[in-house]
Amino acid sequence: MAIRINIFILVLLIVQIGVIAIYAYFANHAGYGNQEKLDETRQGRQDREDALREPTPAPQEYEYGQPDLPFMFDMNMYTYLGMCLTMTYLRKYAYTSLGMSFLMGCLAQEWCCLLLQWIPLSHCSYLKTNFEKVGCPYGNNPELTQFDNFQRQQSCTCDSIEQGINLKVSDFIKGQYGVVAVMVSYGALLGKVNPLQMMIIVIMNVTAYCGNKFLCVDYRGGVDNTGSLYTTHIFGAAFGLGCSAVVSGKRPSENPDNAPRYQSNNYAILGSLFMFVTYPSFNSYWAPAALRVYVATNTFAAIMAGGMFSFIWANFFYPEGPTVMHLQDGVLAAGVAASTPACMFIEPVFMMMVGAGGALVATLSFRFLQPKINDQDTQGITSLHLLPGLFGALVMELVTIVGIDNTWVELSNMNLMPTVMPHYGERWSSATTQALITGFSLFVGGIAGAITGIMAKMTGRIALGGSYSDHVFWIVPDDFTHIGEEDADTKVM
Repeated sequence: MAIRINIFILVLLIVQIGVIAIYAYFANHAGYGNQEKLDETRQGRQDREDALREPTPAPQEYEYGQPDLPFMFDMNMYTYLGMCLTMTYLRKYAYTSLGMSFLMGCLAQEWCCLLLQWIPLSHCSYLKTNFEKVGCPYGNNPELTQFDNFQRQQSCTCDSIEQGINLKVSDFIKGQYGVVAVMVSYGALLGKVNPLQMMIIVIMNVTAYCGNKFLCVDYRGGVDNTGSLYTTHIFGAAFGLGCSAVVSGKRPSENPDNAPRYQSNNYAILGSLFMFVTYPSFNSYWAPAALRVYVATNTFAAIMAGGMFSFIWANFFYPEGPTVMHLQDGVLAAGVAASTPACMFIEPVFMMMVGAGGALVATLSFRFLQPKINDQDTQGITSLHLLPGLFGALVMELVTIVGIDNTWVELSNMNLMPTVMPHYGERWSSATTQALITGFSLFVGGIAGAITGIMAKMTGRIALGGSYSDHVFWIVPDDFTHIGEEDADTKVM
């Protein structure tokens, strides 16, 4: 029996062995959690429930770190069912859309779980050394800037790299936000990259994502603790567009296989439904535990309104009437726009307006902007993630300016604001920080994407007859047909 080996499989094998070696050297299991405590709010609720519960020899749920398991199931469904299925709308690209999304999602999650701890732990070691003489606990010094105070407070509470990387189920859940950023970027690259190029893109994307998240949130203190509006949606879209602008061939939108069909649209809308039912969990997991139900409620209000208004806006702007894809676009855009604003103590009625606004932005973009950039954006991530994300960032700016100092507008649950904003109480400083992380995510995503595109382009290209077609990468059934070209039958995987 002959063994079939190509460069992609060899590189994938080397990369996977390297990842396993890194885990073996740096990562440790955090234990079974039988001595771990939840945050104060959840622990207090658990203690009250324990006081009323009959004695039982069975272990309590929190003793084995299980409260995160439902979130893990929802996140897996959101990422590997929802997002993967939404990419199967191309009529002859379902194998590659699902196969590459799954394969590269696994690689992205492995790499992201390490970097999300590695970078902050290394920075914490620097902070502890730099502010060793400051002393803990640390109180705000009015002579220092908000940023300097934040760094000193962090040095008292963070863990250093010397303690090693202790992996828990929560780390893998957080790593899936990096996978989502990769999926968002892949939407612009559908049909344009081969597996080897995609592996390069995944490694660079996750590295840039983790670095950008650290700089925006952990270092600068920006607010992006629900749904990762800035570091996942905006960054992922900017990265994908920057990369696609480099790797896209001549007029890929003219390829007849760059189009949906009835059956493929059915699978794509099914993916949207999976994302719809899990969007509250996706947006609420990274929120402080005391706010998770609040964020989930706001998210659900936004996506319900987005789903309804997507039909309304489509009938306004498409004289020929809406398509089933308008439901998909509206719901997802509403969830994107609502992600981080959902934690900012906005009443459900206003979150419904945010959802309707996100759907409007997506509809307008798909109607007027998307036809002009189809060559660079296969799936439409500009209209689905980037512009609704920027709309959500604008909402964050308005809420920060109008409501953070509690003098213009009375926001609900203001006593919890310090758990959301480390720089709570400084309205213009907070607004400036949010504007900075918006621009920084766009800049880092675009530049990193373009550099990655240059690296990927050096490995070759897919022939026009092979783009948007599964036959180049997979063994396909006999009833599979494709447009002909001399080098279109060359298998690359």
